Amino acid sequence: MTGRSISYKHLSAWLFTLPGLFVQFFFGWFPILFAFFVGFQQYYLVKPPEFVGTANFREVFSDPLVLTALWNTFYYAFLAIGLTFIIPIFVSILLMEMAARTIRIMMLLWFIPVASTAGIAIWKYMYNPTLGLMNGIPTLFGMERWGIKWLDDPSLAMISLVLPGLILFGPGLIYIAALQNVPEELYEAADLEGASFFRKIRLVTLPRLRPIIAMMLLFSIIGSMQVFELPFIMTGGGPGYATTTVVMYVYNLAFGAYNLGKATALAIVLFFIIMTLIIIQRRFFKENLDD
Repeated sequence: MTGRSISYKHLSAWLFTLPGLFVQFFFGWFPILFAFFVGFQQYYLVKPPEFVGTANFREVFSDPLVLTALWNTFYYAFLAIGLTFIIPIFVSILLMEMAARTIRIMMLLWFIPVASTAGIAIWKYMYNPTLGLMNGIPTLFGMERWGIKWLDDPSLAMISLVLPGLILFGPGLIYIAALQNVPEELYEAADLEGASFFRKIRLVTLPRLRPIIAMMLLFSIIGSMQVFELPFIMTGGGPGYATTTVVMYVYNLAFGAYNLGKATALAIVLFFIIMTLIIIQRRFFKENLDD
């Protein structure tokens, strides 16, 4: 009876697990495996594939636009992590020192769902050099000379893409939720020891936030290295190629030039770059100070 019960439990567990495994395989693992197959093929939609070995990868590494896209992607990741990842940590810590009513209002604002695609489109028109709000405000005060060609200036286009992330992406809600679980006794003990405000942040707050920061940093690295919708909607990769990222160039190769082989090869290169960054992050940024 016991053996039958155990077998039944095992069978039930597999029956509940198989649908999830099926979805994970066909929408997760299989596309990755198929990508490695396509990356070594001359693969066009209009004709049968042909095995070409490492020709696609050699073409990727010799393409100057790939180097430009890689530089743009790393530059965007640097700006995005510096502005939309680090700043909310300190903003959340400062908010926790304010009144409870203020904290609740900020949490409500961060919790309001924002349609990112619609928000990006709105920001695109806000950057319009003649009709946009960003140049319209100086014009109201008679300062037309302060007008800036935000998305049309190669030196400002990338930073203009990052700025909406300060509003559209609100990790501060997660940090505030984590800070509310920090035992008040730790701060009281620090006060008894005569610790200053910044010392309490360094010795009490940041160690308690460390696991959350490590997780959010991981998500930020992955997300910023795969950015697509921001440059696609706001600049189309321009001006010139100033905001063309790797994923956007993969899109252009696959659906513009219909060169799926080279596009997949570039996607594989990006995959290994992201995996390398994740390994480095997991190696040097531990979730716990004792590790």
